[in-house]
Amino acid sequence: MFALSKRWRGLLGTLLATATIAGFAAVAAAPSAHAAFPGTNGPIVWVNSLTSDLQTLDPSTGVASVLCPFATCGDVAHTRPEVSANGQTIVFVNGTGIATVPITGGGFTQITSDGGDDPSYTPDGSTIVYQANFVLKRVAATGGSSTTISGAEPGVIDEPEVSPNGATVAYNNDNNDNLETIPIGGGLPNIVISDTGENDQVSWSPDGTKIAVTDFDHCAVAGEPTIGVVSATANNAAPTCLPNSQGDDFDPSFSPDGTKIAVANISGNPSILNANGIGRTDFTSVSNFFENVWAVQATTTTTTTAPGPTTTTTPPPPCSGTLTGTAFKGSNPKPKKALAGVIVAAGSASSTTNSAGAYSITVPCGTVTKTSTGPETKTRVCHFGSKSGPTAVTVTVTNGSVDIENLFCKKK
Repeated sequence: MFALSKRWRGLLGTLLATATIAGFAAVAAAPSAHAAFPGTNGPIVWVNSLTSDLQTLDPSTGVASVLCPFATCGDVAHTRPEVSANGQTIVFVNGTGIATVPITGGGFTQITSDGGDDPSYTPDGSTIVYQANFVLKRVAATGGSSTTISGAEPGVIDEPEVSPNGATVAYNNDNNDNLETIPIGGGLPNIVISDTGENDQVSWSPDGTKIAVTDFDHCAVAGEPTIGVVSATANNAAPTCLPNSQGDDFDPSFSPDGTKIAVANISGNPSILNANGIGRTDFTSVSNFFENVWAVQATTTTTTTAPGPTTTTTPPPPCSGTLTGTAFKGSNPKPKKALAGVIVAAGSASSTTNSAGAYSITVPCGTVTKTSTGPETKTRVCHFGSKSGPTAVTVTVTNGSVDIENLFCKKK
C-alpha cells in the first residue's frame, strides 16, 4: 500500500474514526512534511489515526499519552503537527484551520480559519508557514491576515516545511511528486528530487543540510516505498536509501540531535531508525501512529512557594555555534604577522580582530557565509584558509560546533 495523497486523507481519516470500521484501522494511511529543530531529543508528537487525538510518545520508553483529545482541540485533523523550536508549543490543524496548544496541554488557540493545512514554525516562533487549497502561505504565529509566498506554483503545494534556519521552505509538488524548495521570502523553486513517487511528509535534518523523504521511485523494497535522505541543496538528485527502512515506512521525522529518524509503518506502529542507516527499534505496543514530529525537549524547573510547588517551563538555550580564527598579514601565520582591525561578518553578526589578530563570532545554527573587510582595504584583500583561498566562505553551523578558519590578508 502506498502513501495516500492529501486529497484522500480527510476521507480516510473520517472512516478510521468510525466505530463500524474499527477493523479497517490496521490499514495505515500515509500522509504529511516537517523540520527537526536542533536540541535535545524530546517527545514525538503525533495524531492517532483512529481517534484523531493529539498524542505524545516517549521515544526512550515507548509510552504514549493523550495530550489533547479530538473534540477538546476543536476536532483534530489527520495532518502533521509541528512543535516550536523551544519545545513549548504545538501547532496543528483542526476543523477550522491552524491552531496552537502548549505541549504541557491545556486550551488551544485558533490562529487561522481558512481551512489551512500542514503548519510549520519558523525557528524564532514568530511565523507559521502552511498551505491552504495547495497555495503556499505564511501568517503571524499570533494570528491575523495571511500572505502568499510568491514563486511557488499555486494549486500544487503540499506538506510545506520551514528549514531549521528559517531561510527555505521544502514542499511536495502534488502534481508530479517532486520534492522542491523555495526561499521563504519567495523566489524560484529548486527541484531537489524529481518524482519521488510519493506525496508524503518530509523532514529537514536539524543542521539543515539534509531532507528525509519517503521515496517509491528510488528506494522501493519489494514494491513498497522506504525512507531516503537527500542533500537539501541538491538538484534533480536521487536520495540515499536507508538500509534499515522497511517497505511501506512513511512519515519520516528527524530527531533534534540528528542521529535518528522516527517513521510510521503499514501496521500503524512507530519505529525509530538510526539516521546512518544502521539499526531500527519498533514499538509494536503503540498503534494507529502517523503524522508525527520529533520535538525538542523543553526544560522544566520546580520551585516551592506557598501554597505549593510551581513548575516553570524554560526553553533550552538557542542552537548556536562559533566561528573563530586569526588574521595575518601576507601568507605567514606567525604571531608577529597578526593583523588587527579586520572585520569578519557572518550574517548579521560580526567580530573585529584584536591586537593578536583573533576573531570570534557566535551565530545561530544553519548555513552562514563569512566575509571580511578592512582595515587596509585599499592595499590588502583577505583570503580564508590560505593566501589563495576564497574571500567568502559558506559554513554549516550545528549546535556547539566550532569552525576555525584563519585569514591571510595579502597585498593587492
